[in-house]
Amino acid sequence: MHAREHVQLAAYLAVHAPAYLRGNVTYSPTALEHYWISSKCRLDRWGIRLKTHAQLLESGTAMDFPRFWNAARPVIEEILVSDILTRVWISVCVAHDRIQRESIAEPVARSVFLGHMEARNRALNLLLHGRGLESTMMVPLNRLRRRTERWTDMLLGYIAADTDVNSFGYDQERVREFGNDIRGERGTTNKNASWTMLLETALEAFGSQLMSEPANADLNRDIANSVMASFGDELLQQNTLVNPMWESRIIHLADDAQQLVEQLLSPETPIIERQRRETLRISFPA
Repeated sequence: MHAREHVQLAAYLAVHAPAYLRGNVTYSPTALEHYWISSKCRLDRWGIRLKTHAQLLESGTAMDFPRFWNAARPVIEEILVSDILTRVWISVCVAHDRIQRESIAEPVARSVFLGHMEARNRALNLLLHGRGLESTMMVPLNRLRRRTERWTDMLLGYIAADTDVNSFGYDQERVREFGNDIRGERGTTNKNASWTMLLETALEAFGSQLMSEPANADLNRDIANSVMASFGDELLQQNTLVNPMWESRIIHLADDAQQLVEQLLSPETPIIERQRRETLRISFPA
């Protein structure tokens, strides 16, 4: 799974989760645990890759720099783009816990959020101070950074209309303004129409501009499955006007999410050990 699909999932959650969470919601501790495991494995992979890239830049020659940066670009893009879902998801978890008056999902999501912030800061520091980065790559990556920040604040506005999650945005005032606008439009805008518009816009904003090969397709899928399984499949049935591509994606991810729950409930499935083996199989281009 590509990180651009995480943006689509984040948009779905932002539009539909706030109202859904006010109902009688059940949560899956096993799915939340798997979200934490998969996210931590991805953070570890990012950390290793960024460290390797920094070391290569220190020891390499000018002729090597373009190759090093081309190899690191999918990781940097994935860190920037997937941060949208990380911040939307912790906001959804905060909203859930405040409504239920319990501390269930937020601590798990916050741990991942803090790790993702650290990885993002390391990636941006490399962009600012790394040797040999040409403007032909720096400019589009900086443009991508700004785009992800604005998208994050916009999507958080849907949740901020009901719950104070401004602190998870990049520009708290912008999140607040989006939240006020969305609150004022309630009753005049159909949620399904809002979701359809967001999906189409996300496809345009994060489509062809990104590298085609994701850095961690397996863990991206695991994270999406865990998110979709955490609060029950009813959340995925909130929309009746979905893009055919997204409808197919929901069906497949819902099936995977159900399998995940069944695996996690089985004592014969060593989930943590499987993730550890996957992490050890990482290989990087020279």
